[in-house]
Amino acid sequence: MARKKKSLCIVLQKKILLNKDILLTLFTWEFGKIHVFAKGIKKITSRRSPHIQTGNLIEAIISYKEYRYFLDETTLISAFSKIKDKEAKLNAMYYYFFVLERLLPENQKEEQVFILSKKYLVDLSSNKNNIHKLLFDYLNKLMSILGYGEKKLAFQDLISSIEDIINEKIPILII
Repeated sequence: MARKKKSLCIVLQKKILLNKDILLTLFTWEFGKIHVFAKGIKKITSRRSPHIQTGNLIEAIISYKEYRYFLDETTLISAFSKIKDKEAKLNAMYYYFFVLERLLPENQKEEQVFILSKKYLVDLSSNKNNIHKLLFDYLNKLMSILGYGEKKLAFQDLISSIEDIINEKIPILII
């Protein structure tokens, strides 16, 4: 018996699979970060396909069966098109998502981080000036909420700290 739940979600990442399927990494209000199978979503008739672009805020009905999550239905809340119009903003969004995806534990509700991430997307969408400072401020807040330090670090120290935690180099940010 499958359990179904409606949740607000931020699409962090997608990976194309065989048979017109996609594996999504969603940051949800209900479950935290989860991996969700979107079966048949690459079919030309799929109404869900445009909703699952990276960076979109969606409302989704997610079912859980056989120890896996499946995407049943979606409603687009915001595509944050003002971010996707500008390469610098898009790069900043992907950078934040890269860090977020690696720092978040799976299947653990993180309400404060969800609110912060949603606010980052809104602020990035409306920000016309210093995208680099905005990203830096939000990464510092993210680290603080997740318990990795209370003090605000300089950008290079912050990046080094994140890289030590995730045990991986962060791609170079081009803004």
